[in-house]
Amino acid sequence: MKGTRPFNMKGRVPFVPFDAKFYRRYYLNPATRVASRADALKLGRFFCAFVDYLGFTVRRVLDAGCVLGHLRPAVREFFPRARYIGLETSDYLCRRHGWVQASVADYAPRKPFDLVICHDVLQYLEDDRVASRALRNLGRLCRGVLYLSVLTAEDWRRNADRARTDSGVRLRPAAWYQTRLLRQFRPVGGGLLVRRGYEPLLWELERPW
Repeated sequence: MKGTRPFNMKGRVPFVPFDAKFYRRYYLNPATRVASRADALKLGRFFCAFVDYLGFTVRRVLDAGCVLGHLRPAVREFFPRARYIGLETSDYLCRRHGWVQASVADYAPRKPFDLVICHDVLQYLEDDRVASRALRNLGRLCRGVLYLSVLTAEDWRRNADRARTDSGVRLRPAAWYQTRLLRQFRPVGGGLLVRRGYEPLLWELERPW
């Protein structure tokens, strides 16, 4: 899985840094990786197409926990004029790829983003208070659409490939995330949530049931 390692109580310093070995295992080695670059491109095209379909103008994109940047090609394909910011806590990745080094719980840029991507990150925030702060911060960072995926306790029981998925994470119930996200967002399907106040046109059977 992707994202940041468990944080200390302040939410800034990871207990165990992500290094080249970690990324070879979970991202690059075909025998052990969770998903391929092609899988990431397919996912990115899906939610970018959905954002475009909803009619959002996208000029600024934040990929919070971007890892190797596998979602960036899809963003560039659909929103070629948008500025893409990759956010990571890993020293290794930031040195290698030039990402902005910060935690999603604390990152405070001067301007918010039209599209925020937070893919498989929040389960790595071990402390519930830090994870709650990250969810509140996503509301500040996002002025339009949030794409969010996170490994939940239910996913670990029913959906995850346990032979490949990183088990060193905090498994919370889906309802824990939903309760907090609904304070600032509402779901429109496919992992996308829009800021409250936006009313994109969707037919009744296109909406989450």
